Amino acid sequence: MSEDPGDLARLADLALPPAVPFWPPAAGIWIVGGAVIAMLAIAGIRALRRYRADAYLRAAAAELDVSVATSPSGIDTVEAVSAILKRAAMVTYGRERVAALTGPSWASFVAQTAPPGARTDVLAAGLERLFACPESTAGGDAGLLFGQAKAWLRGQRGRAGSA
Repeated sequence: MSEDPGDLARLADLALPPAVPFWPPAAGIWIVGGAVIAMLAIAGIRALRRYRADAYLRAAAAELDVSVATSPSGIDTVEAVSAILKRAAMVTYGRERVAALTGPSWASFVAQTAPPGARTDVLAAGLERLFACPESTAGGDAGLLFGQAKAWLRGQRGRAGSA
């Protein structure tokens, strides 16, 4: 070998630093992870509260399903739907606002508090006919009546205690 420092035979590989270990992570990862866990816990608690707050609506919908199966069409059907919706409305909007409503005022209340875009024409007409002339309440639209009543109930989610 030659004593020449620039001789290519004397070259050595580069000295690489050791690989960065995966564990333990940096402090920023712990902070971000803790924040994500906290947000997920808050979202879960809020979802659980909302689920529990809407229990009365699920019970009313189940009662409507039972009414569909057991009630013959006609005045009994409209009376059952009206009673179920009134109980749900009293929880949602308060007894002071809903309990005294009857006849056309009850039907217009149901139409006004319906969710945006939901059709409640058959439901409101059935409720008006129930109080105006009970003998003329036809049950031909019982399926549509129940469908609109369930749509009204779905639109009340998250409104409990609102005025």
